[in-house]
Amino acid sequence: MDIVFHPGVNGSDPWVDFYPYTPSATAGYAFMGIFGVSTVVQIILMFPFRAAYFIPLIIGGICETFGYYGRAWSHQSRTEISSWALQEMLILCAPPLISATVYMVLGRIIRSFDAEHLSSMRTKRLTVIFVLNDILCFFTQLGGAGVQVTGDTNIMNIGKKVVLAGLIFSLIIFALFVFIATKFHRQALKTPPPLLLLYPNLKWTQYMWALYVACFAIMIRNLVRTIQFGASRTAAVNTSEAYIYVFDAFMMFFSMLVLIVYHPGRLIKKARRLAKAGTSNRDSTVETGSGHVLLTEYEPRQK
Repeated sequence: MDIVFHPGVNGSDPWVDFYPYTPSATAGYAFMGIFGVSTVVQIILMFPFRAAYFIPLIIGGICETFGYYGRAWSHQSRTEISSWALQEMLILCAPPLISATVYMVLGRIIRSFDAEHLSSMRTKRLTVIFVLNDILCFFTQLGGAGVQVTGDTNIMNIGKKVVLAGLIFSLIIFALFVFIATKFHRQALKTPPPLLLLYPNLKWTQYMWALYVACFAIMIRNLVRTIQFGASRTAAVNTSEAYIYVFDAFMMFFSMLVLIVYHPGRLIKKARRLAKAGTSNRDSTVETGSGHVLLTEYEPRQK
């Protein structure tokens, strides 16, 4: 994405053309409302499911909401730096925040199943490594977008390359994460942990597929954004605003929607409750040669 500087003619003030088209106010306000409602729903769901790990996603939803307000505001003037900077920085920085929640979800699902032995990476390490990488992507894209408001052509070109590097890095990280998630998925199907053996109707796989769908939606968004930043200003991906709304706005909304319909907190809360119930049941039974004998509250444990 290139910004065009106009030095002015016959003594007139110089000006900057931030867009190769006039941003749509209607589309901007529409997605502002869509992300606003989605974020409010996520806030509401966070409490019953005790899903504090969804806070980064919620912050990302807020960024998307105000980012698309910035695009709607830009409709009034393609040369207004305030509206351009608002949408550029917030829309670029929201996906890493949403990704951070996706990374944390997998570790919590694995721990709720007590299935860390099936994961190719320890859950604490998995969460820390991927979230730290995501933070790096976040600040890379934030810094790259931020320096573009300086007006210096050389600095802006550097900023563009920094954003491009951050997008490529995020694609690699996401691919590695999906590989680890699918490997755990296969292992859990092949050798189910005790909880899944005890409760085979838990329907956990649909939440894993929801996680994959959210991942691929974000990956498609990152891929198109990578192409956009690597292409010239006259390329179709930069001259048509539809690409932004189809491959960025819609993909990010879709990832949030999937995590609303199949909120991982529902699975994690249920799995933890069943795990406690299973532990209580095991504590109240004792193995004998003929099977399991139920112990009463006052009956001593057999040795």
